Amino acid sequence: MTEFILPSNARSLNLRYRSPDKRLESWVQCLWSVGGAISLTDPQTEKFYPDAGASLSIKLARSRPVVTLCFNTTTLIDTLDTTVPCLGIRFRAAGAHSLLGLSPEAFTDIECHLDNELVPLGLVPVVERLYSLDAQQGLNLLETWLLHRLEHQPPLNGRITRIVQAIGALHLPPQEIGATLGLTRRTLERQLKREVGVTPGQLVAYARLDRARHALLSTTLPLTDIALHCGYYDQAHFTHAFQSLTYETPAAYRKRKLSQIYKA
Repeated sequence: MTEFILPSNARSLNLRYRSPDKRLESWVQCLWSVGGAISLTDPQTEKFYPDAGASLSIKLARSRPVVTLCFNTTTLIDTLDTTVPCLGIRFRAAGAHSLLGLSPEAFTDIECHLDNELVPLGLVPVVERLYSLDAQQGLNLLETWLLHRLEHQPPLNGRITRIVQAIGALHLPPQEIGATLGLTRRTLERQLKREVGVTPGQLVAYARLDRARHALLSTTLPLTDIALHCGYYDQAHFTHAFQSLTYETPAAYRKRKLSQIYKA
């Protein structure tokens, strides 16, 4: 899965992840699990970068499971407790709305507990079974649950998913993409805000950021070349846009991540 950049402390998090069934690829980026290793006791801190996606997390605490959904529009810094097993699903942009029918506005930049939503989503028996399964079996169960929803409750508004994918490819401006589908600029913005939680401009910014992060780690290209390759006007524009989303410059990000890779 080349599009997924591993956290810098993936090993200490006891991270496992895998691609979803092909039938789910339009809405789900990956399924993952962390923690559960008895020898790990120190909390682990990690950055989560915005991409208009959402994370469904199921923490298998002894007292009771904690199920949350978070849709981050900014870079979030979170501390993960590796002593408690946690499984989850990373949805692509519009994925949580399309497959689960949940509005991103209610889950923006905070971990919201899914209490009243568990029963209608059919998650209660799924979560209960996770306690008796290992990480791989748990991920298989979550995937089966998603496939069941896909089969019995067709995704909402497939056109929005296609629009999001087209904008993310960075081939055409969002307005041109919307126009080819008969959408005015205002209608496009309104539908994206309601179902994806962000504006067309934000989708472009996230797509450029993702492409730039990959280029910084997988190539030795100078920042000027990466800026042009990712659609920024120049290096100054690249540095400002990157720093506003990640809270560090492209050069600092590259240095930090590469040093962590070499130490691993």
